[in-house]
Amino acid sequence: MYKYDKNDQKFNWLRVKISESHMLKSLKKNLGVDIEKAIHHNLNQDGELSYYPIKFLSQQHSKHQAFRVIFVVAKDCIISLEPDQAPQLFDHIVSKLSQNQEVKSVLETFATILQSINDSSDQLLDSINDDLGKVLVSTSSVLNSLESKDRDFGASDVVTTQADLAIIEELLSDCIESQLQLTLVARHVQARIPKDQSDLNRIYLTLIEDIEAVEEHVSFVHNRVRLLHSSNNMALNVKQNQIVKVFSVITAVFLPAMLISTYYSMNFEVMPALELQYAEPITIILTISLAFLPLLYVKQRGWLR
Repeated sequence: MYKYDKNDQKFNWLRVKISESHMLKSLKKNLGVDIEKAIHHNLNQDGELSYYPIKFLSQQHSKHQAFRVIFVVAKDCIISLEPDQAPQLFDHIVSKLSQNQEVKSVLETFATILQSINDSSDQLLDSINDDLGKVLVSTSSVLNSLESKDRDFGASDVVTTQADLAIIEELLSDCIESQLQLTLVARHVQARIPKDQSDLNRIYLTLIEDIEAVEEHVSFVHNRVRLLHSSNNMALNVKQNQIVKVFSVITAVFLPAMLISTYYSMNFEVMPALELQYAEPITIILTISLAFLPLLYVKQRGWLR
């Protein structure tokens, strides 16, 4: 837990774990922080206290993990109610604030926190773009194999790619939710800034523009994921159609032979064709000719491509 010293105005951020019941009781007693309201409600205002629940993604031990943190903005400090496994991003923010020699107000510190969360989302999108580059290579290989005679592909190739895309799409959904919450919080704070604090107002306007820029980036990456989904589904459908087409052509080729064999397998007492001297070779030639006719028709129509 990181505490601030009231004698040092640079530090005005109090970090509390949601499981620390004694700290929660102290916050409720001394500052009037309603813990139940903070946990179970969305953004709301209670006198001088503003409650801002934010869900965001952050890199934790080389993995992307979702966190839900409730920020309580008071007149003199910011309180963050964090899960037991606190995001490492906050440690970097604390280090950044401690190195800054300028005195920051509560809302300036809060703007720094929101900006860092937004920057973390932007870095996540860059990482997702790199992953999509690998998926794009796999998708291109699948599409190229539709025309290649060297190597075929199966459903397992597409299923693996689709599973990777599903994981990425889930990350993007969480990222979109995070950006919407950041925008809502930033606009809510910006609307409460007094008109005479133009510098602070400018900071939040810039922050809102940055958040909306990342939102556009998320939409772009999300559209790219959907395109790759469509490409993989199209490749799988084309492959299935090719398989059905092959069996359809085989059925059409052997259908005349099946009809002729069915005819000659009937137990009629009188079958004049059986008395002909060259009945067998005539039947064989007729069968082969009738088998080639549908094959030539299919090839002429271009259905074998």
